[in-house]
Amino acid sequence: MTTVSIVSSQPTVPGAYVLLLIDVVERWDVTVEQLLSEEGLALEDLLRSGFRLPRESFSRLIQRAISLTGEPGIGFLLGVQMRVSCHGVVGQAAMVAKTLGEALDIAIAYFGVPSSDLELCLEREGGKARLSLSEKDGRYQLGGVGAQFLLTGFASMAEALTGRKLSGEGVVRFPKPPYMHRFEHLIAGRLTFGGEFNGFIFDASILDYPLVMADPVAARIAREQCKEELGRLGGGRTLMQQVRDLAFDEELGFASIEEVAGKLNVTPRTLQRRLQAEGVVFRELVESIRQQHARRLLAVRQKSIGQVSDLLGYSDVTNFSRAFRRWTGCSPRDYMKAPD
Repeated sequence: MTTVSIVSSQPTVPGAYVLLLIDVVERWDVTVEQLLSEEGLALEDLLRSGFRLPRESFSRLIQRAISLTGEPGIGFLLGVQMRVSCHGVVGQAAMVAKTLGEALDIAIAYFGVPSSDLELCLEREGGKARLSLSEKDGRYQLGGVGAQFLLTGFASMAEALTGRKLSGEGVVRFPKPPYMHRFEHLIAGRLTFGGEFNGFIFDASILDYPLVMADPVAARIAREQCKEELGRLGGGRTLMQQVRDLAFDEELGFASIEEVAGKLNVTPRTLQRRLQAEGVVFRELVESIRQQHARRLLAVRQKSIGQVSDLLGYSDVTNFSRAFRRWTGCSPRDYMKAPD
């Protein structure tokens, strides 16, 4: 399982989501001023780089949009409008990744930056994969319209990234709305209402679908930009959490303490001192990250033992195998052979 979550006392959403909402309500001749005035927002606010607004404010905007248009299914229309580019540098990195699975890894790693309380989780079991979207803070439950928006958006973006019609099962926690028949043509497969989570279940082979805009050079640059953004925005996370996110990259491997310090705009000595104040040593933190990713990478069986060893920075497979046996009590090969 791969999970990254960031919880804040004031969850926020990207300003780009409001721009999507403006595009949708304009079909009903609703003006920008009519939609935004009660929240004290102006269009120029939304166009500022990195602008985010409180999630409660966005929820009120959605309710106002429904009131002004009379369209309760506006979440589906928002999702269809969503583009990968709405997500800034994260979207850019996802667009040029090699496969859909790699694009999702990027989304998982950066989805909560800087202060969203939402958590994106990808799990594999046998030949199936499950992608779920949930909240860490019970005060900010994702409502029906929000789930419609985000899940329809994820499906729409996945098809745009791969250039293929995808199939699978959608699951949502909310009950079936009376207007659902008008939006069923937007759903690629079966949709289960009143389920245990919000998300998708699909064939795991879909994760290996190549992306139409895959570009290894651009991907490397974009991923570095993502890391710089993560270091700059920090959110309400501890320094240790920030360093964990910046120290390892699925494609690039481990960053040095000098590289991590640079992304956090501090010197390596200052970084070491601040980590020690949290009871952490950089070297030990790297070791725990190696253990975590070694288990995950071997469990998904997409890379050979040698490739995992190289990615995690070991000089040879023997040293990696010795470390893995120390962590788990078994060899990497036995671990890969174990049933799911």
